[in-house]
Parts: sequence; structure tokens; C-alpha cells
Amino acid sequence: MSRPYRADSGDGQRPRILVVDDDDAMCELLRQALSDQGYAVATVSHGAAALELVKHHKPAVMLVDLRMPIMDGWAFVEQYRRNADPPAAIVLLSAVKDLEATAKRLGVEAYVRKPFQLEELTVVVQRCLAAT
Repeated sequence: MSRPYRADSGDGQRPRILVVDDDDAMCELLRQALSDQGYAVATVSHGAAALELVKHHKPAVMLVDLRMPIMDGWAFVEQYRRNADPPAAIVLLSAVKDLEATAKRLGVEAYVRKPFQLEELTVVVQRCLAAT
């Protein structure tokens, strides 16, 4: 079952970050931590919900888990990359063993292996934003 879309209210000036993960605790942790750093953060629990959301709300960075119900991260990234204009930077967040090879195959900007330190993720997000 997917949880409803959740987003911080934003003034349109803050960089938008979309968290795509089925783990409610992870989404809340990331939403709070990134909001505290000044980002406008939205969360969804699977790739299909993310594809709908990005049609109308263009994030600058997306943090995407690979293992999710309904539509996993692999399928989401592949479909998103075919249709995105302009594309957001994608950061994979996962505990899969060969995350580096998966990130390379999917053509994403970065990856962070779970479990991670919030400081590590912050550096990756800032690097992605600076590159856009």
C-alpha cells in the first residue's frame, strides 16, 4: 500500500528534492534533515507515484531506493530517463551489493550505500545541485 504524497510547503525558491522510498522512517528522517538544511522535500513510496509527481513538480535532485513495491527503483529510473525534460539528478540510496555497477548501468549521477551518515548524503546532494 502506498502512503500519500507528502511535501513541505515551499516558496518556490528552495531547491526541490524528491525522496522515493517505501520505508516511512527513512522518508521522514530524510524529509526532516533536508528540510532543516533549507530544501523543499517531497516523499513518495514507489516509482509509479514518483513518475506521476514529476510530471508537475520538477525536483532538482531525486533520492531513489532500488527495492520498492509497485515500481522499483530500477524501473523508475529507466522510465524517468526516457521522458524527463529537463532531468533531475538521481542519487541511488540502497544496500544492494553492487551499487556502483548498478548506478553506472542506470546512468545516475551518484549513489550512497545504506546505512549512511546524513553528512555523506548532504555532500552528495550539494554536489548534484552544483552540477545543475
